[in-house]
Amino acid sequence: METTDATVLATALPTIAGALNAPVLSLKLALASYLVALAVFIPMSGWLADRIGAKPVFMAAIGVFLLGSLLCAMQTNLSGLVLARAIQGFGGAMMTPVGRLIVLHSTPKQELVRAMTFITLPALLGPALGPLVGSIVAASVGWRWIFLINLPIGVLGLALAWRFLPSPPVEPHPRFDWPGFALAGASLGAALFGMSALGDHLIATQAAAALILAGGAGLVLYWRHALRAPAPLLDPRLFDWRTFRVGVIGGLLFRTSGGALSFLLPLLFQLGFGFSIIMSGALSAVFALGSLIMRGLAPGLIDRFGFRPVLAAGTLASGACVAGFAAFQDYSPWLLALLLLAGAAQAAVFTAANGVAYAEIDEADMSRATSLAAVSQQAAITLGIAVGASVLQAGGDPAPHAPPLAAHFAPAFLAVAIVSTSALALFLALRRGDGDSLRHKHSDHRKAHGL
Repeated sequence: METTDATVLATALPTIAGALNAPVLSLKLALASYLVALAVFIPMSGWLADRIGAKPVFMAAIGVFLLGSLLCAMQTNLSGLVLARAIQGFGGAMMTPVGRLIVLHSTPKQELVRAMTFITLPALLGPALGPLVGSIVAASVGWRWIFLINLPIGVLGLALAWRFLPSPPVEPHPRFDWPGFALAGASLGAALFGMSALGDHLIATQAAAALILAGGAGLVLYWRHALRAPAPLLDPRLFDWRTFRVGVIGGLLFRTSGGALSFLLPLLFQLGFGFSIIMSGALSAVFALGSLIMRGLAPGLIDRFGFRPVLAAGTLASGACVAGFAAFQDYSPWLLALLLLAGAAQAAVFTAANGVAYAEIDEADMSRATSLAAVSQQAAITLGIAVGASVLQAGGDPAPHAPPLAAHFAPAFLAVAIVSTSALALFLALRRGDGDSLRHKHSDHRKAHGL
């Protein structure tokens, strides 16, 4: 439910823009506010799970998410939708990381890569179902039902969580870093929202730029605070571990392509190619199909070749595919192959980066590492949307708020390809053997030799 709603609006953006009488590119703020709220409040999730218990936090998160969904369906203007989406994001911030934490606490190291495959399966089903479900629902019963459909699903989720979800014991917890939360949350929220608002959408570009600068300065201050605090909210000292640093920072750069494509492709299909909303959703599902196929293959590839080769090959293949979308000014059958390959390449990198980040993290640091990794993922998706939308608008029609044409998308795809492929420099910093403790083949070899 949570991952579906991260992308469910993408295909319906032109429809919603017409209903709210707003420029279509301004709807990026409805996507971004959800992701910004995730990034800001995710750090609190691990602490709350340790203090109160994972199960009650998870169930409360579902309740907040359902409230946000109901509010989204009631909105009649852009600003109201942006705010309601932020409430949804607050619920989602507590939902997904806590569920992931429960699994990580109960999974042996040798099974971690395969466990991460199951954990991230909803993150693949969400993008697969989101555009397609959103397009069908918006075309048949109206865009408001994109959110109302969450209500019965959420109620079922609450019942299943109450009946089946295990309750890990409450852990001893340090005092919550309230100053760090205020500083990091305000700074990260300001920077990400400012990036998303560039282009005179909802606020003036000058105000958006001021938010970006203020947010950047605040994050520098938070870094200094965190290095002195005994138990910081987001601990930068985790970056002392090479595999965590590579997995999280390299993953952040690479994941910008995922955020950008979820925004750009549905607009290209509808505004550029003139396809119907349902056709647009079906094409977006082809991209997600490639991801689903690769998720089943990725653990075996990592076991066979190791993390470094999979990350390097996947990053290069994904960058080539994203740049390749720039060549399409109209539909071609080759587009289907490119969508499938792009989805597969991204899934390979996501799986490897998620796994290698935890290779050196012990049980005591797992909660803090999970929070920091989750924040970076949401920030990356938001950044990708901001980059793609800004470049698209900069190269668009000179008429104010005119919808983009097919020719305007090429620079945006190329810019995103450059940003995401820059992750290769970090992935190549991995050493031979990094993450081998997570590989089944390596573990079996060590056992066979009595090591």
